[in-house]
Amino acid sequence: MAGRLAAGKGLFDLPQPLAQDVGLERLADAELERGYAFEAVLLMGDAETISAARALQRHAWVLEQFVRDMRSGTAQDWTQAFRQFQEKRDEYYIAARKSLGVHAAFRLRAEDPVILGQDPRQL
Repeated sequence: MAGRLAAGKGLFDLPQPLAQDVGLERLADAELERGYAFEAVLLMGDAETISAARALQRHAWVLEQFVRDMRSGTAQDWTQAFRQFQEKRDEYYIAARKSLGVHAAFRLRAEDPVILGQDPRQL
């Protein structure tokens, strides 16, 4: 969602940008849902998962600040913030999977050959 809003502001290259008025309303709804989900993590997560969720939450808020014009920056600044968000999301997934006893391998975005390959929009 934030990526599509950022695309509408010229900060991110996506084929389907989202108009600011519609996007901000959807973003507010998504933030409300995220808050409810976060409560469940606080209730049932272990300390490592909760810490990872808090870090992810902080990085999500940075993205929200960009699209709400509460933080200025260039497309490069947005991209860096988005990548940091993705890294924190991976760290949250790893912590949550460990806490849940999921032993199947998880590949970080930074190590995934599909993501590291050529951009499919350029094929």
